[in-house]
Amino acid sequence: MTIDQTNDPGFGTLVAVARRFPVLQEMAKTAELDENEFADLPASAFAWESRRKFPIHNKAHTAISLGYRKVASAVPSEVDEKLKKAAAAYGIDTAVFDEPEEVKVASEEFFLLESGRFRVASKEDVEYAEQALIRKYAQLTPQERAEAFTNLGKVASHFEVSLQPSTQKLAGFTVTSTRQLVDWVEARKAAAENLQSNVASAYDKLASAYKGASPFIIDRPTQMKLASLINELDEQSGVNKYYGKSLPDPLQTVFNTEKVAADQIMIGSLMIDRAKLAGLPLSFWQSLLGDDVAKEISTDGEPDIDKLAPILPTLPQDLAIVAQRQLAHLA
Repeated sequence: MTIDQTNDPGFGTLVAVARRFPVLQEMAKTAELDENEFADLPASAFAWESRRKFPIHNKAHTAISLGYRKVASAVPSEVDEKLKKAAAAYGIDTAVFDEPEEVKVASEEFFLLESGRFRVASKEDVEYAEQALIRKYAQLTPQERAEAFTNLGKVASHFEVSLQPSTQKLAGFTVTSTRQLVDWVEARKAAAENLQSNVASAYDKLASAYKGASPFIIDRPTQMKLASLINELDEQSGVNKYYGKSLPDPLQTVFNTEKVAADQIMIGSLMIDRAKLAGLPLSFWQSLLGDDVAKEISTDGEPDIDKLAPILPTLPQDLAIVAQRQLAHLA
């Protein structure tokens, strides 16, 4: 798996690369390492567009991406070419990253909490950490739960370890059912009213905002903001005392299905598994999207789901309606 600033738990790999190339420490000082920043970027802001890897939207992140590239393998040549062009545009001398041998990260050690708790340094540690987090779930604050399980998901991806479906939910990688979301928000409203909290009206507004909305949410920044909002309202109203009793906590409220968001693609209000879309022949996409687009989303005459995935959620409304009608049987 390719590691860059978008999926480096604790930035352990970045620290190792920066030690190898001290000049990177100075070049990267102005970089913001925030997943929300990357989520909002267009595909063109990445050297590896189809996988949204190696951000090049500013000088600092281009330098960081060049550093990560030194420890990456199996990267297409066009990615290196785009990195070189970005470096030239920002006036970065790529020679500072040259070395006779491939960079080797000496050790991999991650902590799921910034406080240094829940150390993970191997594949075996991932399973131990997963079980430890589940056991200590009730003892962690909502903020610690979000931090720890989110980092666990990243570390599991790094070590190529599968997490339990229930852990995927807590790690914030599953789909949100807006119907279930509304049900739990309305339950909070009732609880807040019983506590005579004036926050009850805020829950009512939140529930109303998602009634009649798209049945699913798969955009993680939106989901995390929603969980943060619910957590804030829960603390203000006092309904957080019902967690684990009559109400799920904010993470469980938002990440409330077993479906992994990365495996799903939204077409209008229709959510379809990537694997099912990948199994459709190129002729189907030619008929739906036209020959020119079919050429863009194919590799060696076969549909390339990595190229197709970013296009489908952005289809014009009329075309999206046709696509939903023809693909409904796959949902």
